[in-house]
Amino acid sequence: MKFINKLVVFCLSAISLLSCSKETTDTYERFYFRTDDGADLAIQVDGNRNSDVFILLLHGGPGGSGEEYNTGEYAERLEEKYAMVYLDQRGQGASQGNYNTEDITLKQFGDDIYDVTLLLKQKYGQNISVFVMGHSWGGTTGTAALLQTDIQNEVKGWIEVDGAHDIPLINKEAAKLFIEVGNGEIAAGRNTEKWQEIVDFASSLDTNNITEDQGGQINSYGFEAEGLLEQIVSGEGGGSAFNFTTSPIFNLSVYLSGKITAGEITPETEQYSMTTQMNNIRIPTLLLWGKYDFVVPPELGRTAFDNLGTQDKELVIFDFSGHSPMDTEAGKFVSEVIEFVDTYK
Repeated sequence: MKFINKLVVFCLSAISLLSCSKETTDTYERFYFRTDDGADLAIQVDGNRNSDVFILLLHGGPGGSGEEYNTGEYAERLEEKYAMVYLDQRGQGASQGNYNTEDITLKQFGDDIYDVTLLLKQKYGQNISVFVMGHSWGGTTGTAALLQTDIQNEVKGWIEVDGAHDIPLINKEAAKLFIEVGNGEIAAGRNTEKWQEIVDFASSLDTNNITEDQGGQINSYGFEAEGLLEQIVSGEGGGSAFNFTTSPIFNLSVYLSGKITAGEITPETEQYSMTTQMNNIRIPTLLLWGKYDFVVPPELGRTAFDNLGTQDKELVIFDFSGHSPMDTEAGKFVSEVIEFVDTYK
C-alpha cells in the first residue's frame, strides 16, 4: 500500500452525466487517478458494484483506450453481473496528462496497473474481489504487472485474452499460421491473390531475426488475413467501437497520443518475451484465444498454459474467432468469464 497516501483521485466535472457518488450500486462514474509521479490516468467504472467484483480491463494497442471496450453485448452482460473498470493506460486514450515519454516502459505500465488495483480497494472497499483482464497489448502490460509487482497478492485472478506477452514468439507463430492457413485458402480458391502475397511474405522471413519493420508488417497482415476468412463469424458482440458520446477527449487526440506511446514502447517490446517467466504467475488464470488469431496466434495461449505456475488454469480456444472473441463469440466469451470469476471470487 506504499503509494496510496500519495495518490489523488478527482472526478471529471465537465460532463454532467458523470458522477463520483459512492451511494449507488449500479455504477457509472469516470475519474482521474494521479499516480505518485504525477501522471493522470483516466478510469471509468460501469456496472454492478453491488457484486463486490471488479474486473480491471486493460485495453489493446499500444495506443488504444478503455473507451473501445465498454460497448457491445459482452460488455453489457458483464456489467450486469460485475463492475467493469475501463482504464486508459498511461499516454493512451484520455490518460494524456502530466507524464514523461521516458516513463513509457513496461515496468511503469506494470506499476500503474498495480497502483490502480490498490486504488480500487481504497475507493470501493478492501473486501472487494478484483480480477485483471488484458486483451492483446493489455496482455503485455498485465503480464508485466503480474511478474514485476506485488499485484498477485491483491487480485483474485488473471484473464488473458489473445495477449501479446511474447513478441518474438508472436512473429514466429504468425508466419507459420500465415503459411498453413494461407495455403489451405489458396487450394480452396478463396482470395488467392492476397493469400499468395501473405504466404510469400511469411515464407521469406528469417523468424529468428525479425526486424521492427517486419514485425509491423506481420501485425498488419494479421488483421488483413482475419478479414479474409469465412471461418470467422461476424461480430455478434458489436464492441470495440470508440464512443464519441461519452469520451472526454477528442478522438484525433487519442489517435495521435497513441501513436507517440506506440513509438516509445515498441523498441522495448519487440524483443521482449515473458513466456518462460510465467511459472511465477501463481493465481488462477483463464486464457481465452481465437483459433484464427494471426495477430497473436493461439500458440501463445498454449505455451502460456504450459508454463503457468498455478494448477488453477484453463485455456479456451474459440473455434470461430480471430483476435477479438469477445466480439465474434460474445455469448461463449461471457459464459467463460462468468464461470471463472464466480469460481474464484
